[in-house]
Formats: sequence, C-alpha cells, structure tokens
Amino acid sequence: MIKVLVTAFGAFPGAPWNPTLALARELERRHGKRLARLSIALHTRILPVRFAEVEGALASALDQLRPDVVLHLGLAGRRAALSVELRALNRLGTLGPDAAGAFATSHAVVAGDRFQRVARWPAHRIRAAMDQFAITRLSMDAGDYVCNQTLYRSLSRARGVVGFIHVPRPRKGGRHRPGLARMVEAIAVALILMSGEARASSRAPRA
Repeated sequence: MIKVLVTAFGAFPGAPWNPTLALARELERRHGKRLARLSIALHTRILPVRFAEVEGALASALDQLRPDVVLHLGLAGRRAALSVELRALNRLGTLGPDAAGAFATSHAVVAGDRFQRVARWPAHRIRAAMDQFAITRLSMDAGDYVCNQTLYRSLSRARGVVGFIHVPRPRKGGRHRPGLARMVEAIAVALILMSGEARASSRAPRA
C-alpha cells in the first residue's frame, strides 16, 4: 500500500476562505475508496499559514505517517490555471503577514542551506495529465510565502515523491477558470501518477 499525504492550508490575509480545504475534503469523499482499490492510502492534513508553526505541524504529520508520496495544495488566487511547482527556493518574503499577522523573521527558510530544492515528481507528465481536466501550467518555483517554506522543508525531510500544486480560486463552469470538481479530478490523476512513481522507485535496484 502506497501511503499518500495531501496537505491543505487554512485562511490567510486576502483569502478568508481557502479552497484547498474543500479540495482535500472532496478528494477523500470522491476518490478515497477508488484510490484504496489501487492500493493507495490517502491521508489529509491541514497546515497553518503561520511561519513559526507550519514546520512543526509538517514534521508531526511526516513523522506520524511516514508517507511515500507528499502533495501540498496551496492557493494562488491571482492565477487562472493550476500550477505544478518545479522547485522550492531557500527564501522567504518579509513584507507579507501570515494568518497570525506575523512576518517572516529571516529571508531564508534555512540559513546557510542550499539555494534551491527540486521537487521530486514527474512534473511534465503530471502537468499533461491534469490538463485534461483544467488548464495546468509548470511554475518555476513556489514563491516566497508559507507555501514555499512548506515545500522546501518537505523536500529536505520527507522521503519519496514530493510536490506542490498551486490552485486558483474556483469558478463555476468553464475550463479556463476551473471549478472545484474539475480541480479535484485533476489532483486525483496527479496522485495516481505520483503513487506510480513511488512504486517504480521502490522496485528499482539499489547499488
């Protein structure tokens, strides 16, 4: 059984309702049993949009579940497409407050660490598969907010396949600004591909 962790975020300034919460809930409701039949165990967690707390919450979830696949979902409200992130950068913006009204106290996620960490997933195949349901684009990095902090820490701490998808605010109908249902289907396909990658990696011979 492949263990999958999907995380969502709560509200933050400018986003009193975060659609990733609904996406995580609907993934479980619509696809939990289907994924189980494919030997994929889906677990979801909600992470706080707080610079000082998100790393502890993430570490707790990773230590408890020890997942083979980690997929983070975040909101990018100004975008119209789903964004498959290619990397996390060792940077934090210090001008935007988090959900507690606090600001990042450093420009780096981890002082003195490497500049970037590349997402560990078949990004191009995932983008193409998700694009059947909603327009999906590759994104060079996960920004400089709590989303980027989360992905950077996951890539340094979690084993296996790790990625991040930024989603737009959902709209009813229309492929160019996807609704919640289309995004759920797209993310379910991404999870299946990520789980396949995890299985292939576990079967690969080791030197």
